Amino acid sequence: MDRNGDHDDPVLTAMPPGRGKQRLRTGIDVEDLKHPVVCEALALWQGLCGERRMPPRSKVTPRMLRGFLKYAALIEVIDHGRDYRFRVSGDAVNQQQGMPLQGMTIADIDARAPGYGSHLKRVYGRLLRRREPLAYRGIYFRPTDRHTFSHECVMLPLGEDGETMDHFLLVSVDAAEH
Repeated sequence: MDRNGDHDDPVLTAMPPGRGKQRLRTGIDVEDLKHPVVCEALALWQGLCGERRMPPRSKVTPRMLRGFLKYAALIEVIDHGRDYRFRVSGDAVNQQQGMPLQGMTIADIDARAPGYGSHLKRVYGRLLRRREPLAYRGIYFRPTDRHTFSHECVMLPLGEDGETMDHFLLVSVDAAEH
């Protein structure tokens, strides 16, 4: 990714069908996050890391997340990234996605929105490989009903040993709420 956020990585860009090469959602540096809710989540995660690459999932409690729980999802990594399961999914995340996600796997999402679960798996796989926070901002296209909205999102890896991601925290807000 260059200084302007331009890149050739299709995983970083979500586009509705028929949009050609127009970029709607782009990966950004975590230092460029602006929404206070997303910044609060990042600051909490950084504080929990200490000297580790990532904090353990066991240190992340609902009480700690109370300021942004409705914007958060806790996602479990299954079989080293062969699948992912939404363990917790806040109300705002469910509204953004157009479906309740708690308990759903990538296959479940693909069954309700063909191809979308596979897209999420590629994005989540990138997080799994990098093992560091990933951030996105831009227009989000919800494939279930073609609804679009402006959003800002951060994905924060979690791992009991501090190195191997076994869960991650996703915090996503409608950027228009800022």
